[in-house]
Amino acid sequence: MGVVDKHLITNGVTMYNPLTSSIYEYNVKQDTVTGEANPLTSDQQPISISYRVQYKIPEGQVLNLFENVKGDPYETLVVPQIQEAFRQVVSKYKADYVTANVNTVKDQVVAQVRNALNGQMTVIDIPITHVDLPKPLQIAIIEKQQMEMQAKKKAYELDRERKQAEITVTKAKAEAESTKLMTEALRQSPELVKFKMAEVELEKAKKWNGQLPSTVMGGNANTIFSLK
Repeated sequence: MGVVDKHLITNGVTMYNPLTSSIYEYNVKQDTVTGEANPLTSDQQPISISYRVQYKIPEGQVLNLFENVKGDPYETLVVPQIQEAFRQVVSKYKADYVTANVNTVKDQVVAQVRNALNGQMTVIDIPITHVDLPKPLQIAIIEKQQMEMQAKKKAYELDRERKQAEITVTKAKAEAESTKLMTEALRQSPELVKFKMAEVELEKAKKWNGQLPSTVMGGNANTIFSLK
């Protein structure tokens, strides 16, 4: 008779007079609905975003929704907030950022929608399933990504060459320093020179096969001794 019964009917058998009363059903279980938004990016590029909304109606809000919201609460409350959230969030970024950071965009949209609904509806998540860009923009983004990859590859090669050059220079400096130290040591220590010469003679002796040369030059350049 135009008066709302504040007691919610739960599962089970319920007795009521169909001539004076009506029963309205609300699904309070989690539901999933698909949708699409068509916002503009910060560089004024139109993009199409497909998404899924995972939501539920809180039991404590059923009476409030029945009394104050006409029609389907999802269509009346949730859909407009989602569309507005995508419009505001996407407008802050360029198209290539949106396609590369869909989770960042999604998280900001979810936070904004929850704040706007203020508990009237529970939005669990709004995963983005697809982002569609105009064909010329897709080509431009691909070319940009390829250029960035080539630039990174070139930078890597230059860095590798620089490190190799540094290694070569360091090695050359070390060898030069070693030679300098050795020369200085030989200059200051005649005994060390003798020792080095002895090492050379020892190496020669190790390599000698025990055979004397068959011909020996004498003190006179014109004198030649033949050994038998």
